[in-house]
Formats: sequence, C-alpha cells, structure tokens
Amino acid sequence: MDTINKETNKNGTNEGLNKTNSLEEFYAGSGILVTGGTGFIGVALLEKLIRVCPRVAAIFVLIRPKSNETIEQRFKKIIDDPIYDGVKAKHPSALSRVYPMKGDVSLPDLGLSREDRNLLLEKVNIVFHVAATVKFNEPLHVAVNVNTKGTLRVIDLWNELKHPISFVHVSTAFSNANLYEIGEKVYTTSLKPSEVIDMCDKFDKTSINEIEKKILKTYPNTYTFSKNLAEQIVASKCKDLPVAIVRPSVVGVSLKEPCPGWIQGTSAFTGVFLLVSRGCATVVRGRRDTRLDLVPLDFVVDTIICVAWHVTLHRDREVKVYNCTSNACPFKWGPVTDAMVKCSIEMPLNDTLWYPSCSVIANEYIYNVRSVIPHILRAFVIDVFLRLRGSKPIMMKLLRNGNKLFTFIGYFILHEWTFERDNCTDLARKVKMLKDSDMVKLDLRDMNWEKYVATYLMGIRKFILKQDFKPTARQRLTRLYWIHQITKIFGIIILLWIILYLVY
Repeated sequence: MDTINKETNKNGTNEGLNKTNSLEEFYAGSGILVTGGTGFIGVALLEKLIRVCPRVAAIFVLIRPKSNETIEQRFKKIIDDPIYDGVKAKHPSALSRVYPMKGDVSLPDLGLSREDRNLLLEKVNIVFHVAATVKFNEPLHVAVNVNTKGTLRVIDLWNELKHPISFVHVSTAFSNANLYEIGEKVYTTSLKPSEVIDMCDKFDKTSINEIEKKILKTYPNTYTFSKNLAEQIVASKCKDLPVAIVRPSVVGVSLKEPCPGWIQGTSAFTGVFLLVSRGCATVVRGRRDTRLDLVPLDFVVDTIICVAWHVTLHRDREVKVYNCTSNACPFKWGPVTDAMVKCSIEMPLNDTLWYPSCSVIANEYIYNVRSVIPHILRAFVIDVFLRLRGSKPIMMKLLRNGNKLFTFIGYFILHEWTFERDNCTDLARKVKMLKDSDMVKLDLRDMNWEKYVATYLMGIRKFILKQDFKPTARQRLTRLYWIHQITKIFGIIILLWIILYLVY
C-alpha cells in the first residue's frame, strides 16, 4: 500500500467542485472506495472507472475473504475476466492503481485493520457503497446486518474521511414496494432502523422470526425492507452533505459496455429467462399488461458514476435520491415473454429440454391447472427418458427450483410501480453539457427492447452457460417441437375422455 500514487487529491472537496467540464476531470486525482466490488454492479462499475477515468489516483476495492480464497485470489478472478482486456490494452498501468482491501460490511468497523482504515481515511474522496445481500429469502437478522448495519458502518467511515467529495449509496427501486407511486425521496417505516437493529441484536431467533412475519405482511421480502432501513440511515446521517441514493430497478445484462450481454450470476429475471429458454417454464403467473421495469447494467453504472459528480454540484438539505428506472420506456410482461420465446426458438440453447412456449396468466386457478399437472407430467417423462439414456435426471429438480423462483418473484410480476424521475432527468440534462457526455448513456427512450432480449439470451449463453451455438441445437429443437405437438394432442384426448367419463 505504500506505493499508492502520491497525487491522491488532498483538497478533494474544493477541487472536485471546480471540475465541471468533464467527468474524467472530476475523477482525476481522486481516491475511490468501492464496496461490493466482486458483485454484478460492482465489477462493471470498477471496469468503467478504470477504462474512462485513467487519471484516478487510487481505487480501493473492499473484498470479503472466503474460506477457500484469499482476497488477492478473488481480485485476480475479477481482472482476469475478458471484459478487462480492453482496459489492459488501452491503459496498461491503470490496474496498478487498483488495490484490493480485506474487509466485510457485515463486521464491526467493516472488518478493516487499523492500518487499512487509516489509509482509507487519508486517501479516499469518493465512496460507492454497492455491497449488499440480494437474497429475497434471507433471514431478517442477516439482511439487516449486511444491508442496514453494513450501510451504517460505511457511513461512519465516510464521515471520518479527511478529504471527502461525494458518497453514493446503491439501493433498489423496490425499497418501497408497498407503495405504487414512488417519489425520489426517502420513506419512513413504522419501525425505526435503530429499533429493528436492536431487536435483531438482542432478541432470540424465535422472537426475530415473529417480527419478520409481521414485516412480511407489508413488505414482499427482507431484502426490500432492509434496503429501506438503509436509506433511512443514509438520510438521517448525511443531511447537508454531497450524498446520494441511486435506486436501480431490475438490473439486466449490459447493453453495450463492458461488452454486449455481459452478466455475472443468475438473478431472478435471468433465472426466469433461462427457464423459459430451456422449455422448463411454459406459464408465468402475472398480467400481460403489467409493466416490467428492467434496466441494462451499463445504464445503472453510468448513472452511478454521473451521480457522484452531480450531487457535489447540486446538493440539497436532504439526501438526493435518483430512481434509476425505465419508466420513460416501459416493457410489459406479455411482450417480454413473447420476445423470450421468439429468441429461444430462433437461437435455441444447446441443452433445451422442451420446446419453448410461455403464457402469462393472471387467474390463480387457471395458472395452477396449466402449470402444476402438465409440468409434473412433462418433468417425469423427460427424467425417465434421461435415465434410459444413462444420463442424470434433472427435470424434477429444475421444476422445484423454478417453483421456488416464481414464489420469490411472484409479487413483482403481479404488481407494477410508477417512479418519479425528476432528479434523473436533471442529471441527464446537466451531463449533456459536459465535454465527455458521450461516454455515458442516461436515456432509455430509444431502447429497442426486442433487440435487448436477443442480447440478453446471447449473454446467458456466453457468460452463464459458457456455450457456443451448435447446429445440432436446431435439430434438437425440431424433435422437441413434434414431441410437444404430440403431447398436446394426447393431452386433449385425455381431457376429452375425462369429460365424457364424468358426463356419462
């Protein structure tokens, strides 16, 4: 750490405020801390900062060690990703200014050593707090410790910085999922964050579970609730400071940067797409005309990068909130599932298990009839066939996992939200006046969603499944098509036979 660039901005606040001609100038000479740097948004944010802001003095990445991996090994996995090939070619020295730092937002003082903490306090000017647990079914005390108390720990560090410029907390557009019109402001809950933290720290497991049950009557899961509490902490601790909250909605694959279709891990929406493409999900519980608020990864990253600049110039008494959503150009669940099916047929996956088709059904009873019996029968037949071939049966397992997934995300398919975006609109307008405004995209009004779905499937194939397209995939799909048709005919015959039997 002693080799860190000596040019780290020592008067960060004043110099940062004066750097208004370009984003690159704003970040030049600054020290940056990124939490959650190994996650989906964090990795993309780190890559873009290195690529477009090569004069950054230092970027510290807080990395949680694992039992079988050191932080150096985890960091090497990040920068060995092909998405960093362009950075290595264009700015070979930039990576030398990126420093992995052992830490964990779930631990007191972020799990930092005293030496590392002092280094951050001296060298960091801008903080991007991205770290979070995004599991919908996380126990309340775990979600609160990571998402709520973790945010408090990062704020405590921010408040001690010697030369602060700005702080950006990445939340979620669904932190207030119990409301349907969501403004760019922080909403309070009946339980104060400090009360929930105290209960999770002091109560026994049974008592915490009872509290969780009551909370889940209002909020869809512990993730959204704990992120709401985190926002309240940011708002109460950071008044009159250059601090912002960015709320992305459903974050999908990248549109263009770091490359088209880049994705890391299988999120809820990606899981749905994968199930539909493989033919494992032929019906979704929801309404066709319900809006799906989906945003590309690079749109989110560009917003975060610009917000750090914007909030230093246009701070208010209250913490500024930016709803990073696609309200201006909505995509609905009916068209999105149609596009998924179309792309899955045109460019089938190599391991498709059934002919892709998917309906969006609002009625619970019809959904149960259409999903439960046909899915179980189909899964049973495929698994028997796989056993006969000497392969491992997987369809019933995929069916169980799919049912769990749809249970977790069902609330978000059946409901829709309207998001106020005044701050995001003002941000886009101000950024257009910068010399390097073309390096970011803050407007989705020209978005071609059908093309984006095709890009999404390509990303799933390349980065999740790691497979190349094989011509045999089309032959496989053709066979599955005829099996699908024959199965439908037999299903109709059996249904008619049951009706005749009941009538006569």
